[in-house]
Amino acid sequence: MTLRLLAVLALASGCGEVTLSALSVAPPGKTALLDTEGDDLTLSRGTAFAFECIAREGDYYGPCREATARIEDETVGSVYASYLDTLAPAYDEGETGPRSRTAFVVVGLHEGRTDIHVDTSDGDITIDLRVE
Repeated sequence: MTLRLLAVLALASGCGEVTLSALSVAPPGKTALLDTEGDDLTLSRGTAFAFECIAREGDYYGPCREATARIEDETVGSVYASYLDTLAPAYDEGETGPRSRTAFVVVGLHEGRTDIHVDTSDGDITIDLRVE
């Protein structure tokens, strides 16, 4: 029993918590709604939406590291890496200084549902995308 508990703890300690935060809003008359608790994103067709990936792992709290994003059904939407001209705050008392934010832009192309997978060295997250 102790060996099983150690194995579970070892697996759990390798993954941090990854969260998302909105960086943009929808244009007038359009929808761009990110539910960060359910990891759901609802977009109007033709709308672009930017979000940031934030990681918390051990003593680290800041932009997701080594992050990539891919979308399952490319007919429903597209996802692109984004490079911002602002820095993320140094949450660890400034020891490593400010860092570049980790951000992505999603574009709703056609009505439907698909998943967006954000993979990082800090942990992974899947977003349920719905384009209306």
